[in-house]
Amino acid sequence: MKVTQKNVRVFHIEIDDEASFLDYFRKNSLLLKEFFLLIEGNITKNIAFVLEQSGVCYKEINHCAIRFGGIKKETPLLEDEPKKEVISEIISEEPKQLPKLKLYDRPIRSGEEIVESLPIVIFGRVNSGAKVFCEESMSIYGIIDGLVQCDGEYVVLSGISPRGHLIFNGEIVDREMLKLNVLQKIVMRDNVIEIKEVV
Repeated sequence: MKVTQKNVRVFHIEIDDEASFLDYFRKNSLLLKEFFLLIEGNITKNIAFVLEQSGVCYKEINHCAIRFGGIKKETPLLEDEPKKEVISEIISEEPKQLPKLKLYDRPIRSGEEIVESLPIVIFGRVNSGAKVFCEESMSIYGIIDGLVQCDGEYVVLSGISPRGHLIFNGEIVDREMLKLNVLQKIVMRDNVIEIKEVV
């Protein structure tokens, strides 16, 4: 027997009604095929048929005991806890290092997969069939024609082609909300995506 732990990219979907799920799934099916789907709610015969025909990997989890974590938040210091004194020493007068980032001064080729834990800057197009996954913020100065997933504070981009997909902090960004060849910054405030042009 062989057991290995894998990191899997997952979408957790809660079904409210059949029509809205099927509409959402048809609109995003190409993107969702790249992920394992955990589905809660009533999986009707129509939903099951569409899922089976599309070839996505999914699991119905209505009776599953897994708890899904949210965004990590710092725990406030309780008033009863004793406050620790902080002793600071000046070790050296060296200048502070700037945060590291990964720079791609080229297009991301079809079939290429980039997975980074550092912020990313791409001076080129993300071609169809290319995948970019980043835990930090991203800046992409070419058109997104492939799959981009960003879990950072922001994404700066020039637009998404009809074949491109962007997932920002777990939300699929509707390409119709974005302008093509216009530099825009996407942030999330109170679980709502905000898009502003960069002037």
